[in-house]
Amino acid sequence: MAERKVVKEFLGGIVKAIGRRKGKAVAKKFLNSPGMKKLAKQSAELSNNIRKDLKSKAKKGDKDSEDLLNFLDTLDY
Repeated sequence: MAERKVVKEFLGGIVKAIGRRKGKAVAKKFLNSPGMKKLAKQSAELSNNIRKDLKSKAKKGDKDSEDLLNFLDTLDY
């Protein structure tokens, strides 16, 4: 019985190691896929639009927008 457990643990370790390698390769392909690149571009555009909107509101005297911009600057966002 103990031998089976050792064999199961050994095989489980091998399967996990193979899975991690394949998982990394799949993750790289996924992140470099056209769909993900499109989402990243849309996200960056949205972020820029929000920042522009906050800047324009801060110029008009909106204290909350100014505070939020200052906070985002401290985060290097």
